[in-house]
Amino acid sequence: MLLDLRVQSGLSQEELADRAGLSVRSIREMEAGRVARPRKDSVRLLASALELQDVAEFLQAAGHGSGRAVVRPAVSPPTVSVADPAPTGLRWRGTRPIPDGLVGREEELLELEGLLRQNRLVTLVGPGGVGKTELALAAADRFSGADTTVVVVDLTTVQRDAAVTSAILDAFGTAPGTSDLDDVLSGRRPGDLVIVEDNAEHVLDGVATVANRMVRSFPGVGVLVTSRIPLGLPDEVVRRVQVLGVPANDEHFEEIAASPAVEMFCRRVARVRPDFTLTRENASTVARLCRRLDGLPLALELAAARAGSLSVETILAALDDRFRLLSGPRRFGAPHQRTLADTIAWSVDGLSDAARQMLYRASLLGSPFTLEAVAGVCTGAPIHEFDVPMLLAELVEKSLLQPVPEFERLYGARYKLLETIREHAYAGLSSQGDDLTEFRNRAVEWCTTYVAGLEGAWSSPDRDRRYRAAHANSALFEVALTRAAELGEWDTAARIVLGFRIAWQYQASVAESGIRWATLCASNVSDKETSGRLLAIAGRLSSLTGDIHGARRHYEEARKLIPGETEMGLVARGGWVSSGSHLLDTQSLAEIPALVDDARKHGDIQRSTTVQATCGLALLRWGRLVEARDLLLAWEAALVNPGVYPDEIGYIALSRVDLELGNLAGARHWAELARDSQAPDDPERTKVASCLAMVEYQDGRYDEARALLDQAEADIRGHRGYFDYLVMLYRSRLARAAGEIEQARQAVLDALNRLLLEGRVVYLLEVLPEAVAVLHVLGRSEAGDAVCGQLLAWQRTMDPPMLPTAWAVLQESCHSASVADGWPQPDPAAAVQRLANDVLAALS
Repeated sequence: MLLDLRVQSGLSQEELADRAGLSVRSIREMEAGRVARPRKDSVRLLASALELQDVAEFLQAAGHGSGRAVVRPAVSPPTVSVADPAPTGLRWRGTRPIPDGLVGREEELLELEGLLRQNRLVTLVGPGGVGKTELALAAADRFSGADTTVVVVDLTTVQRDAAVTSAILDAFGTAPGTSDLDDVLSGRRPGDLVIVEDNAEHVLDGVATVANRMVRSFPGVGVLVTSRIPLGLPDEVVRRVQVLGVPANDEHFEEIAASPAVEMFCRRVARVRPDFTLTRENASTVARLCRRLDGLPLALELAAARAGSLSVETILAALDDRFRLLSGPRRFGAPHQRTLADTIAWSVDGLSDAARQMLYRASLLGSPFTLEAVAGVCTGAPIHEFDVPMLLAELVEKSLLQPVPEFERLYGARYKLLETIREHAYAGLSSQGDDLTEFRNRAVEWCTTYVAGLEGAWSSPDRDRRYRAAHANSALFEVALTRAAELGEWDTAARIVLGFRIAWQYQASVAESGIRWATLCASNVSDKETSGRLLAIAGRLSSLTGDIHGARRHYEEARKLIPGETEMGLVARGGWVSSGSHLLDTQSLAEIPALVDDARKHGDIQRSTTVQATCGLALLRWGRLVEARDLLLAWEAALVNPGVYPDEIGYIALSRVDLELGNLAGARHWAELARDSQAPDDPERTKVASCLAMVEYQDGRYDEARALLDQAEADIRGHRGYFDYLVMLYRSRLARAAGEIEQARQAVLDALNRLLLEGRVVYLLEVLPEAVAVLHVLGRSEAGDAVCGQLLAWQRTMDPPMLPTAWAVLQESCHSASVADGWPQPDPAAAVQRLANDVLAALS
């Protein structure tokens, strides 16, 4: 059938292949009957090229049953003369989009289609290999209709600006010698013609000149440009093409599978290894691989091509020399995009000398970094300090440096390098004699000076701004600490850690670095008190990351090395009490009166009230609600003093106390103050959102509570925080009220697993009653009653008691349960953990 239709149309195999965007070999194989069931996309492309009005029989002959196709009729031969002022030619001239070529770009594709309908000139910019060409071709294809001609101009081989016009005319298929672009553009109606100018960055002036003329003089022409650099024209609409989204972690299979980068990698691997699929066993490795490759489509494609002969684990391990690994075997596309090294070099080679040196030097700053860090570390011939903003702008404009707009209000202007570009630039810096050593030493000097400027920030009105600005350069501090350790300058490293300690606390996901450096410096400095202060920092950061046992261990060592009445001594003792309350340690509770007394004697009101609030939180966990409220109100009253500032954690604690005491109005008041004191774009919103959700739930406003939990849950995926278990607990209560039993069961399981993993034993006493309620709803009443009897015995004989909200849930579910024997237990923490493990088994 294909052969007959082609002959009837008067087309050769080559001409049909050109129209359909397929290879001649594919058509030859189909006509010879060697392909029994060609791809449906290919069949539709052939139907369009052959102008078929009813393609059902054609599709059925190809083994795809009936169907419909969008047909764009072809008219006139491909070669036109200047005598025809409005040539129509083939409706698609040049490179066609690859079927299945785009992954994870649906939103960008929709936006770009809309931009093409509203604007005459659109430029897609982005780093090499990010997928600009495929996105542009797909958008032009989606935009084009039956009366639209799309002409794709590949500018890769054009060497001079003056030759751009000739390249466009060649793409139209004009007769040799035609030199007037006006002749092929005149007479077009709006929407009749879209010209895609691909790979324009090396002939930017020529492309800009011609594009400006086309959109100003020919209203029927739309121009879509792909380039690593914008054209800089007044009519130009610029959109930056971003890398594909990568998984935030290695743990959640569903999130890994939903990542566009993972999807693209797996699709491409399946082309060379048909048996390859993403599984729970290989998902973690694939996620790490995609992150290491920045989600850069070209890098993913090249890595996937290696999967025919190498395992994914081997590819990941070999990425330390990614440019050697990803050197082929790509044999299509622009010559400068056939290897990863060529793609990056194409951009770097076009930089001015100063911009190239800026890129090289910035590669050692880690990622992200600020303009301030660049000015402090990367200046020196040929880079003058005053030229830094201009050079950064040039690198951003040429798609080698990425601005980081996320949380700009918190951290200020930040920039990042894709890891692939950073490695290329770092190799360039390393090749320049002693430059790498010089600038690494400068990083140590700059960070040492910077943290000295943070002295006193804790009590300053703008402490959040100063600490967050420091946090924005956390990657650079990692570089400086690594260099100081290499040099054996442990006192310098300790000064950096001590000065930077608060900045690490602003994002739990990077606190692991702080723990490592604090403990490493503590074991290498000679001064015992300095060692103790470092261990206190390690304890604080361990608590933030959910390692309560680690926090307890570090605080225990620290309080033995630091005088208890000093600022850091109070910090260590407060942390020891706090971590102990999580672990149901009665010794910690006994320390509170002396600690509060010493804190009140301390000269720094901010430190004094912070320690009291810490003790108030510990008492809240222990069910001593009235005592907890007194200490927390003392903290709140101290806010009138200069140097004492609101903290959402204190307000959250007061809200929880009032909630447990039945004062719903007070709980709402404190929760709203917590919300108002938190930065609106704080990257860790979980704690405040979950607090507000609890109030809404207790007030019977379930829809409002659910919306707040949705907001909080989005943050849990990226880090661990104090109040994540509450999101899961109240998710279960809402699901149970709505009859969504499976969701309730899963939420309780998540909460129990999270708390057991982190060692926050005291909070299990809040979750276990909810687990009993879920067991009863599931029809597992015998198991529910057994756990209920154990909890009733706990409430009668053990300390701390369950909080009132948890106790109320338990009482609703325990009508048929009897109090268990064998209580009290000698080890409270072990008893609660045992109960939690029993519940996990019953729910699973």
